[in-house]
Amino acid sequence: MVIWGCFAFLLFADYGPEVSSYRGSRSLCRGPFVESLPQERVCRSDELRQWPSLMGILALATVATVTAAATTVYAKVLARLAHSEESRVSPQG
Repeated sequence: MVIWGCFAFLLFADYGPEVSSYRGSRSLCRGPFVESLPQERVCRSDELRQWPSLMGILALATVATVTAAATTVYAKVLARLAHSEESRVSPQG
């Protein structure tokens, strides 16, 4: 979940120096999801906000999610198999 949160923050959050205007202050650079090709040079210098880096973070998040899901399913199958084996064994005595 932390990797997904990091990915979402890098993709959507504004960044860079703050600029004042009559509406208030806001960051100079918009998130890559909002503005995929920034015009300002300072916006292009943040390498974690560029698409190749974001795709790498997305790949890591996907691999971690698939691994966690597979492990959960495997554990549940093993628990169900162990429970069915216990019910088949009859006590001898």
